Amino acid sequence: MAIKYQRPRGMQDLLPEDQKIWSFITESFVDICKQAGGERISTPALESTELFTRAVGEGTEVVSKEMYSFEDRSGNSLTLKPESTAGVVRAYIENGMASLPKPISLYYIESHFRYERPQLGRYRQHTQLGFEVFGDSTVTSDVHVIALGSRLLNKLGLKHKVLINSIGTPEDRQKYIEVLREYFERHKDKLPEINQLQLDKNPLRILDTKDDSVKQLVEEAPHIIDYLGKESSERFQAILEMLEGCGIEYELNTRLVRGLDYYNDIVFEYVASREGASFSVGGGGRYDGLVELMGGPKTPAVGFGLGVDRIKIELEEMNFSPELKNPDVFVVAIGKDAALDAEVVLERLLNEGISAQSNFSKKSMGDQLSIAAKLGVKHAVIIGDREAQQKEAIIKDMASGNQQVDKQNKLIENIKKSLGY
Repeated sequence: MAIKYQRPRGMQDLLPEDQKIWSFITESFVDICKQAGGERISTPALESTELFTRAVGEGTEVVSKEMYSFEDRSGNSLTLKPESTAGVVRAYIENGMASLPKPISLYYIESHFRYERPQLGRYRQHTQLGFEVFGDSTVTSDVHVIALGSRLLNKLGLKHKVLINSIGTPEDRQKYIEVLREYFERHKDKLPEINQLQLDKNPLRILDTKDDSVKQLVEEAPHIIDYLGKESSERFQAILEMLEGCGIEYELNTRLVRGLDYYNDIVFEYVASREGASFSVGGGGRYDGLVELMGGPKTPAVGFGLGVDRIKIELEEMNFSPELKNPDVFVVAIGKDAALDAEVVLERLLNEGISAQSNFSKKSMGDQLSIAAKLGVKHAVIIGDREAQQKEAIIKDMASGNQQVDKQNKLIENIKKSLGY
């Protein structure tokens, strides 16, 4: 029979097997963020379209080609967020967070939407982990943020390195943009239409091209690192020295500019490596002017984003399987009268924080105990019609096979003692 409905192109279903790795990634991220003093923030899936054209940059591929934008019934132009930093900054300003003690560390786990050509690790809806620090302009905050992302990848078991570059202050960058514009003007006839538009608005975007026909021109273009001022050069050198001191493997990439207009000074990318292949899993940088650009007070900021989908693919390629905690107790019901008591016992166990499962659709004790054995539980609680009438239960130690009868009203307390709760 033909399938009537299918998910939209470029979207994915995350089935229970996928969720095991997914949860391992996101829970590891939350743990690391909390250790570093981060607090979680969530922003709407929909934002004003102008928020992204203003913050991300009108000449970027994200804004010009990839956004899902529409007009609502009130005539407002809204966009499914293609990235989260702009929304986090909007929330930071709108909710008065600028008045809070600095620095402020925020993290998020959000869905993003981009109309891209679907391919492995690149979906039209993807999930990103992000960490942002507001109110700290020091190089130590740059290293702190880079190190946090690296620490997560280490915890997940991903071998990786950090590609890193400096795009300087706005003044440094403006000088370089003029040099870059002159270079690409000499080769304008070789540029696709999108790059010609970028040449007028912001030729830095051409360096971020995905077009193979333009990549050779990019390779021969001037390097931004040769146009950094003294302040930017010294800052960049200090960051590199700190990264070495922290034992973080990095590689200088003078073509790295990132695909968003709001960055200044440090930009970086996390690249996972496996058997000679490399795979970008995310990146970030400093954006000291964005809060002010969006109408807030002048606020230094730095952050990164990591793609859960891409990390998941890397872990799957490594045949990684997260260790899942087995339930401690399996409740067995045998007989019609026993089902009610067994369900009550199951709910009481769960309410007490004890990991417990059941499968009352299986009618025989053998089938139910077989499931309990496969799950690796420590105890089976068995209730038949006779036990239900006596308000008792049989507790079976699954390792030794020993059994004892207990009153149902004492059952929870005794199991907790046995499990060391």
